[in-house]
Amino acid sequence: MSFAIKRATPALRQVCRNGLAQSIKYPIIKSTSIYAATRYNSTTNQPEGSKYSLTTKKIVYGLARVMGYYSTGSTAIKASHSLYKTCAEQMELNKDFYIKECNLPDNFQSWFSITQLHVWMLMVHLRAEGHGKLYIQELVNRFFEDAEARIRDHGITQQKVINSYIKDLLAQFHGSVVAYDEGMCKDDPVLAAALWRNLFAISSNDATDLALVVQYIRRELQALEKYGGDHLNAGNVQFQKPDHVLQ
Repeated sequence: MSFAIKRATPALRQVCRNGLAQSIKYPIIKSTSIYAATRYNSTTNQPEGSKYSLTTKKIVYGLARVMGYYSTGSTAIKASHSLYKTCAEQMELNKDFYIKECNLPDNFQSWFSITQLHVWMLMVHLRAEGHGKLYIQELVNRFFEDAEARIRDHGITQQKVINSYIKDLLAQFHGSVVAYDEGMCKDDPVLAAALWRNLFAISSNDATDLALVVQYIRRELQALEKYGGDHLNAGNVQFQKPDHVLQ
């Protein structure tokens, strides 16, 4: 057993033992739920408790269950919006690290690679959950929906061209997930090599940058354990800022 697996938490060791490439079994599919077409806002104002009678609440909640609002599928879709938002904002929140410290270009490819890295970290922990495959599917759906929207925002409107870009990004995504899985389950040099190929290859940097991101990944993977399944399933996670100094 490698040093990386020995120091991992039980959930991470389970993921490593179950196989490195499980995540590539989850292709992008189009969800049939009505929630897939809308952005779920967890901060939407809710009516005060005194506004509706207990009878009205029972009727509404019962109807929601009949319509599948509380089903595992709809819950996964709703949670995926919050989980994905946390991943997608990491480059913007930490530009001083990724752009200035690591010398990554401030462009779409850097955003995609950084977001993908954080999506992968959530995937690692979701795999250990009972309905993890479904939650991962919806999280990845949100990722590629956003990627397509950003491609369109860059002025690309021909669907054939967009489909070609998405196909390339999907191949990049699958390859990166396999590489990061291997690095997580083996050792830091393997993880650093995966980062070099999938994140740093387009920039000029030094070994310290790689070491800082490896340190960040190891720290965040263990920190995510504290949330537990309930928090992950509810979409309540946060990433800490990367350190600028090796610990």
